[in-house]
Amino acid sequence: MDDHISELPNDILSYILTMLSIKDLLKTSVLSKRWCKLWGLRKHLYFDIYSVLGPEKELLEKGYLTDVTVDIVYSRTYRCVNLDLGPKEFIKRVDQFLNNFPGTAMDSFFVNFYFDCEQSNTIDRWICFAIARGVERINLLFRWWPYTANCTTQNKLYKLDFGLFTDTITNVSTLKHLRLEKCLVCHPTNCDLTPFKHLRSLSLEFVKVDEIFIESLLSNCQLLRELSLVHCEFNSSTPKIVSSSLYHLKVLGCCKVSSNNFTRFMRLILVDCFRLTSLECCGNDLSALNTNTRVLKRINFSIYFDEIENYLNAFALCATFPELEIMRLKIYTITMDLLQVATSLKIAQPLEHLKQLDCIIYLPFDTINEECDLMMIFNILQASPLLQKLSIMIAEPKFFEKQKDIRDVEIFSHDEIKVIEFGGCVGNWFEIEFVMNILKYAHKLEQIVVSPYFREDDSSNWMFDPLWFQSGRERMIEKLQGEEVVGREKLMFI
Repeated sequence: MDDHISELPNDILSYILTMLSIKDLLKTSVLSKRWCKLWGLRKHLYFDIYSVLGPEKELLEKGYLTDVTVDIVYSRTYRCVNLDLGPKEFIKRVDQFLNNFPGTAMDSFFVNFYFDCEQSNTIDRWICFAIARGVERINLLFRWWPYTANCTTQNKLYKLDFGLFTDTITNVSTLKHLRLEKCLVCHPTNCDLTPFKHLRSLSLEFVKVDEIFIESLLSNCQLLRELSLVHCEFNSSTPKIVSSSLYHLKVLGCCKVSSNNFTRFMRLILVDCFRLTSLECCGNDLSALNTNTRVLKRINFSIYFDEIENYLNAFALCATFPELEIMRLKIYTITMDLLQVATSLKIAQPLEHLKQLDCIIYLPFDTINEECDLMMIFNILQASPLLQKLSIMIAEPKFFEKQKDIRDVEIFSHDEIKVIEFGGCVGNWFEIEFVMNILKYAHKLEQIVVSPYFREDDSSNWMFDPLWFQSGRERMIEKLQGEEVVGREKLMFI
């Protein structure tokens, strides 16, 4: 039989090889004379516990993963990396692969495994391997989600050595994208950030980082387009974000940890980025944030109802962005009393150009059904005259046996909204009330999709309880198919 695959162009073969695990990739070297070196065409190297050590069943059998009960009361068991076996075998196999890898050019280099300072020499060697081959993207993910490490002591983090990124000839690496998890990043002692001259994106998550490094990076890297700081620990404060090149910014859960392990979450202070089009942060940051972002088109933030002032200030700031079109909002209702106050407050400044609103609502566990309503959403709608699409998701919904009478919200009216998606809807009075009023007072509405399914954040996993899917859906259909319901032909149940 003719070897038609071998006749394919190198670019196509390189793409095919990218799909293979390390074990399968090595097997291709014995297929023919051409294939002996052909596996070196692979330009994307990805090393995680599955591609290096095998499938989960095999990992458990060989002891690379262990089941550990960490919560005696609820008998919760977590699957953890065995630090006595896993890292050693992982390093051995990756080293074997890299020592025999014939490739001379590389686009991306990913490592996704639990490592700390104990493996510093190994990690440094791998970084040098990738830099020498002109790598453009490096991901070092040492938190290794969804598994963790079975250890009782707090190990020291791997510290990134900036000297590794310097090309001995040009003094500038080809690196364009860098993502780090669970490590330590300090400002270089020589203050030389030239090796990052071509950097386009930087993502730090669960990283201890010097705010001086971030501010210096922003001022020296004129090509940086994306910056993400998630659950980072800073020395004294969050950095001032000043950049003439930044387009996308994400700052969430950053903090300072004192000597007695007390964690203090810190707010954004300044965002001076005149090209910024996308911002993701906490709503409390928005309450006191100084900004210069006139072209912002998308914002993603959370509101925790601990202070009503934060809620109003967040929307007041959003109203100052003249080109804002898309808003993603998470509402955490810590106490229903504050939520009730918030629903009665009008948003003074209109969101004049907002066209899409995605909203996830987290109700407190001790919610009493008489206290719930969705008036807050009506208030946001009234402040957004050009809104065309609305998505509401009630996370972890529950049905209340004692129901309240449905009200006619006469103050609500909207002339532009066309599509509404309503998830986590299980037949409560406030859900039915919202749907009935939307049908009556949204004059250009084309369709409203109602479903008991719900999901959180950007997850592709939709969650539901079979009882909600049946009884909740049936309750909604029963309540909304009466003759008195205006526009019920626009309803779609999933």
